[in-house]
Amino acid sequence: MFNALLITEQPDKTFTRAVVQRDVTALPANDTLIRVHYSSLNYKDALSASGNKGVTRNYPHTPGIDAAGVVESSSNPALQPGDEVIVTSFDLGMNTAGGFGQYIRVPSAWVIKKPAGLSLRESMIYGTAGLTAGISVDILLAHGVTPSKGEVLVTGASGGVGCLSVMMLAKLGFNVVAATGKLDQSDWLKSIGATSVVDRKDISDNSRPMLKERWAGVVDTVGGDMLSVAIKSTKAHGCVAACGNVASAELHTTVFPFILRGVILAGSDSGMLPMPERSAIWQKMADEWKPANLESIVEECDLHGLGAKIDQILRGQIRGRVVVKP
Repeated sequence: MFNALLITEQPDKTFTRAVVQRDVTALPANDTLIRVHYSSLNYKDALSASGNKGVTRNYPHTPGIDAAGVVESSSNPALQPGDEVIVTSFDLGMNTAGGFGQYIRVPSAWVIKKPAGLSLRESMIYGTAGLTAGISVDILLAHGVTPSKGEVLVTGASGGVGCLSVMMLAKLGFNVVAATGKLDQSDWLKSIGATSVVDRKDISDNSRPMLKERWAGVVDTVGGDMLSVAIKSTKAHGCVAACGNVASAELHTTVFPFILRGVILAGSDSGMLPMPERSAIWQKMADEWKPANLESIVEECDLHGLGAKIDQILRGQIRGRVVVKP
């Protein structure tokens, strides 16, 4: 038996959350059983915990798209009992019981061994948000964006993906401009690596087809007009890594930034990233990209404290990352 947060659909179509005892035999019949030491809270988890059928089709369900822990058993000889491992993305926490429980059972193809440069807790300070940020940083580097080419913009900078992007880019020597709607977080953003902070309202005028060149690269976690404006104000041959749609999934722009400046728009997909690329990003985040101040962006809660944190993230009131210790 183990503890888990269980979301249950009621006859009146409302959804309740409760920490309950579950039996390991109730977990999916996959090949690798992992005892979860840490998870993390993401916006997608909050949607699943609220009954969003676009994320989770069937209830009762345990959310948690991230998990880090120790292998209990596996039919894959590459995974031995006691191995410290990370599982993020794929179907974990969506339609497969996730990290908001003390055990998960998943396909071994979803599992990577934890890099030596990270603790299990640090790997969940990263979680899917960190992996997404890491992919975005890798995209900029792969397309020739270097510190010498100028400022890099990070939108939604106080959120999980945003603040981790700021931190990794700062570690690599970039001049990072953090865009946020929460200007009361300016000092905090500068403390984690931002060179300057701008109000998102000041860079969201999408009325013109082209804007003055400013950004060598962009990590956009917001979407909508913010992404459109970022594209229009990126320097010639610069790169925009897009990884979010919290503002809007629609993109209103013209072809001019692409055909007149050669701007590159690339998507950051952490959900189904192939394992070799996934492992390479995790290794970089454990090594040369790892910020010295990871603990400065995190707060921790247990399963009983998750309900309040879920409500906060849905209201946009979470700064940085929430690590869950089930």
